[in-house]
Amino acid sequence: MTQQPVSPFFAYGTLELPEVMEAVTGRVFPARDAHLPGFARALLRDRSYPGIVERAGARTTGVLYDAVDRVAFALLDRFEDAFYERRRLDVEVGDGEPVSAHVYVIPPEHAGLLTSNPWQRARFATEHLTTYVAHCREFRQRAVRELALPPRPGGAAGYDDGTKS
Repeated sequence: MTQQPVSPFFAYGTLELPEVMEAVTGRVFPARDAHLPGFARALLRDRSYPGIVERAGARTTGVLYDAVDRVAFALLDRFEDAFYERRRLDVEVGDGEPVSAHVYVIPPEHAGLLTSNPWQRARFATEHLTTYVAHCREFRQRAVRELALPPRPGGAAGYDDGTKS
């Protein structure tokens, strides 16, 4: 059987927390620190999570997940709010090595949804993480059924639907 194509994914908000990424996709992916030059991160209005927009001289830190497959991207695409747009951008790892990765950004027409407040990972983890992860697991259970995701090669599910057998 052929293997699913895989691509790097740069996360700069809630999805950079491994427990959130696993709750959304049902998978654990190899990850490493990275940053995205030319983009600024801020909280979205009335939300506990951020978005990014292009801004000269800005730099957003985050995590680069390697080997994200199409099943995981189907779940991620559904998970992200409609005002995000998935783009292919160059992120930097290590000493500035560029890696082309998928990134969810706020397009210019939705930039007004961002506040001037920075997103703080530690604050989010303390105040919201437990309930957010539970919400993400519920999301995944619904999305797996609605998307009718195919099994992974070899017959194993390409995701964990969050249910116990």
